[in-house]
Amino acid sequence: MTNRDTVLALACADPIQICTDHRTLTGVVYQCEHHEPELTCRGPVPGEHVLYVATPTHDLYRLQYAYYNEIEHTKATLEHYDLSPNGRYTWLRTGARVECIINPTRGEQA
Repeated sequence: MTNRDTVLALACADPIQICTDHRTLTGVVYQCEHHEPELTCRGPVPGEHVLYVATPTHDLYRLQYAYYNEIEHTKATLEHYDLSPNGRYTWLRTGARVECIINPTRGEQA
């Protein structure tokens, strides 16, 4: 099973571990959004699977996973819901590069 298959198989209430450059986040998926890749007149548009994750300490993260079907290209970004410099709560890019996404109940999927 590929990393892409693992991400697309995750659904609401699934446990998840996200390994970043500096630490491992463990939480539960509480919302999913998915858009299939499509071919447009301007070229291929990547598919996107967005997972919203809550950790046991009530931190909220948004994992965006963009992928193409035919072209071997994927990109995962991670954002954290936190206070912005202007004092409002918003999604802030954490600067983390996601190494792998794991479903703890099914073991690691490479």
